[in-house]
This record gives sequence, structure tokens and C-alpha cells, in this order.
Amino acid sequence: MKKKIRKQSHGRRNAAPAAPRPAPRRRLGLPELPDWQTTLASALGGGGSALVGAALHDRGWDPQMVGIAMTAGGVVGALTLPGPWRVAANGVAASGAGQLAIATMQKAAVNKVKDVVGAAVKPSNALMPPSVSGAFASYGREYGPVDDEERMIDPDLELHPAYAA
Repeated sequence: MKKKIRKQSHGRRNAAPAAPRPAPRRRLGLPELPDWQTTLASALGGGGSALVGAALHDRGWDPQMVGIAMTAGGVVGALTLPGPWRVAANGVAASGAGQLAIATMQKAAVNKVKDVVGAAVKPSNALMPPSVSGAFASYGREYGPVDDEERMIDPDLELHPAYAA
């Protein structure tokens, strides 16, 4: 049997300093998950403030002002409150910012539609479609001053002498 020849390697040569070793690579994994109290505080803060904002809107409050107030209150609470209250205040601020954005977009859309509708020329029969308004266009000339219900019920109704020709 043959013997294996092993080659020896030397660590350093020529009296040069050792090369610096690279820093160990950090593993990219999931960050540490928050505890259930933090998650619950966030959900209660955001969901509760969304319900309060919707209730205030139903009572006639301006949704933009409610959104601004919730956002400002949530930011102040997030800066000053301790522990889970800070997380709940973050939820309030996020909910207020969302309500403010939606209210602003809704107001802009309503104003755009009002501008388009206001610029259009309205016909005299704007409340009825053309087929309905055409049916009643000659009502006063052909039938005379007769009650609609009476005219529909009694087919032998004699018309006013001025219209009976």
C-alpha cells in the first residue's frame, strides 16, 4: 500500500502580519416578536379609535377635524405615555391619519363632482328622464284640469267644455 503524502501549509510567511479576519456574518432572521399585550394594545388603540371616529362622523362632526384631532392626540400620547399605552397611542395616531386621508380624498371627489354638475346646463325637466317628461308634456293641453286619479278610474268622464272639441 502506498502512503499518502500530506502537504503541510504554513500559517504565515515572510514575517508579514496576519490578514484581518472578516467579521462573522450576521444571520438575517425574523426579529423578536412582540408579546401579546403589545399586540393587543395596538389593535385596541387602532380599532377603538376607528369606531369612535366613525361614531363622531355619524353625529355630524367634520371627519377631517376628527382625523386631525385623533392623529395629534395619538402622537402626543405616543411621545409621553409609558409601556402598552404608548403602543395604543400609536394605533390611535395611525387610525386618525387614515381617517384624515380618507376624508380629504372624499371631500376632493365631492367638490369635483359638484364642479362638473354645476357647470352643466340643466334642462327644464332635469328631475325626470326624457321618456317620463315627454309623457306629461301635453297634459294640460289635451286633458284639461282633471284630477289624474279620477281620469284613470272613470273612462267615461266628460272633459271640461273648453277642451271637449
